[in-house]
Amino acid sequence: MSLTRLEGDLLKVKEDLGRAKQANKNFESVLQEMSILKSRSMANPQTKEQIINELKQKEIIDLFSSIENDFEELRQQMTRQSIEKEQILDFIESVRTKRNFTFNDTEKSIAFLETTFDHLDATHIAVRPEFIGLSDLGPLAVELKLARSNNGVIVERERLSEFIVALIARKSFHDLVFETDKTRIFLTTAHNITIEAENSAIKQISRLARL
Repeated sequence: MSLTRLEGDLLKVKEDLGRAKQANKNFESVLQEMSILKSRSMANPQTKEQIINELKQKEIIDLFSSIENDFEELRQQMTRQSIEKEQILDFIESVRTKRNFTFNDTEKSIAFLETTFDHLDATHIAVRPEFIGLSDLGPLAVELKLARSNNGVIVERERLSEFIVALIARKSFHDLVFETDKTRIFLTTAHNITIEAENSAIKQISRLARL
């Protein structure tokens, strides 16, 4: 199997999982309705008899049994796949050079960025817009007296907090790239960060994110 085909298959699986989540949500509603039906049936013998007579005209029993069988088959398959998945995850983590991180609030994102740069022992960080023309860091460079670099600025590590505060004040803490000699950090939104680095660095940074 080619890597292109593998990527395509993974995209299909992701799409199918979206539909599976909706099916699971719909089935949850079905279970709630069936529970109500069960309660009504157990509460009154006459109601139970009425329900039985109505069910004779419907496919509800056969449909539910069929779906239950499908769920059981899926559960067994997922149990088997979970074992295989754990083995594959070890391989994935040994070759990963890119990882996405999502945080609940901006403060956690900032703390993660600063901790990451501390770990990388970076003395200077190049910061630029992710796309040319998306934003202009020129005025900020003048205000904070930062060195310019191509479309961005060079920030000393000890001034990173000051720089981030200025970005937030200008509502520009997004769509930026922070770079050191071996690492690129993409700040897509104030809560979403993607890091590209060597595998060993990705592993260490991932551990930092869990702290």
